[in-house]
Amino acid sequence: MDLRNCRIETYPGMENEAMNNPLAAIGLPLGRELPRLGKIIVIAIACVWFANSSRANAQQDNTELRSEVNQLKAKVDRLENNQQPNPTANGQSPASTRPSIPDTNQATFHAFHLTSGYDPAVGFVIRSDDGQFSLHPGIVVDFRNMTDYRTKLAPNSGSEVAKPGYTTQNGFDVSRFRMTFDGRITQNFTYFVQLQDDQSTTFGLLDAYGAYHFGDSPFALKVGQFKDPIWHERNLSEADLLAVDRSLLEFLMEGGQTARVQGVDLMFDQDRLRAQLAFHDGFNSGNTKFFDAGGLGAGVGGGAGVTPTNFGASERTEFMILGNRTPDFNPYTEYDRQFTALDDKQDILVAGGGVDFSQAGSNDVIFHTVDLQYDCTCGFSAYAAYAASYRGLHTNQGVTKGYYYDPGFLVQVAYLVTPQIEPFARYDYTYLPLGSTTGLVTGEVQEITVGANYYLYHQNLKVTLDASWLPDGAPSDADALGILKDSAHSEGVLRLQFQIAL
Repeated sequence: MDLRNCRIETYPGMENEAMNNPLAAIGLPLGRELPRLGKIIVIAIACVWFANSSRANAQQDNTELRSEVNQLKAKVDRLENNQQPNPTANGQSPASTRPSIPDTNQATFHAFHLTSGYDPAVGFVIRSDDGQFSLHPGIVVDFRNMTDYRTKLAPNSGSEVAKPGYTTQNGFDVSRFRMTFDGRITQNFTYFVQLQDDQSTTFGLLDAYGAYHFGDSPFALKVGQFKDPIWHERNLSEADLLAVDRSLLEFLMEGGQTARVQGVDLMFDQDRLRAQLAFHDGFNSGNTKFFDAGGLGAGVGGGAGVTPTNFGASERTEFMILGNRTPDFNPYTEYDRQFTALDDKQDILVAGGGVDFSQAGSNDVIFHTVDLQYDCTCGFSAYAAYAASYRGLHTNQGVTKGYYYDPGFLVQVAYLVTPQIEPFARYDYTYLPLGSTTGLVTGEVQEITVGANYYLYHQNLKVTLDASWLPDGAPSDADALGILKDSAHSEGVLRLQFQIAL
């Protein structure tokens, strides 16, 4: 019985009777008919029945509530257990849940579990738990202020900035913006992709290649689009140069001429000896269709007049005279990484040389070089190179027919006076015989450069200031270097660069 549903009924005279008979107040007729003792018994029974009924209902409600709470608690416990790593037999968490430094040399590929972290030797890396897949994204940003001062610039000189007489140009530009992606897919296959949006260029592809390493042998095969391997100065990353940019010799004779090629490259690397042998579409054939070709027509430099190329072959060999490989360290990483001795672990001395033969119908060119690099853990570094091209031109492709030999050389030194401050000096010389290329007033090109690096954080964050003097000017515009054409007249260039490289 639920007292909330009780209804009180009244009858005439109930109000007066209720004063003497309490049962009449609840509308029970027996309140008038039962004797007083009976009334008391009935009242007691009713109270007991009401109490037991209420207690039973309360216990039932408590039992249901307690059951619901226990069910909810069980669900929460299951959710918490699902988020905790399963312990191993010794009570430790599995290795896959513990932070670790990425290792791109482990064994077995698993595509569904990826971790990320910072490897001091590489940078930020995303990799699979087993290390067989890795991805290292990177960027390079070079922001510069450059000033170019030219004397006695002739009218109609052919320069981008043709104002005659004494002229000064100054301004800011993002000279270089690069995006890179490299890593491995399985233990034996590595890859590299580089995109660029440099000053005065459109966004596009620079490098895209993969290399298959034949097990434990010293051989690997690289396929795709890559730098012509013969030039050491070009092979270094733009983020790891000593001066603000590469030399004018490199622009006129080396990688500035050959740039990228498309082809295959067989590589050998064992102990102190490394070598590459590449077959490609000819020098400067990057981003061309399979039926198109590279080469350089009526340009300025050691490859002028050799176009369109049919095919080419390149070879480079390097030998480590000073330096020792260990299971934990390869001194070639210092050689490949930079010209400076910054952070070097060993003294190294490496001699290298290379050649590129590219054929363009009845015209052909042979680029060749020898170079030597020395780095000392004491902070001193030095580099010297001889570079040249030999051209046989039997048809006029913008350059008068004939045989031309174009030599040049470079010497540079640097010293870390503190772990952050590094002054340097560089001298390069190029000789382009008159008539061997267009727009020459004099064949001699000299560049004298002095400057200093301030390393805020290794090569990743640095400021470089340098100044160059060109006693004979430049035979063509090289605006990415801050140099404008002023052949046979002196020219000065001042450059300040802030670099971010990740």
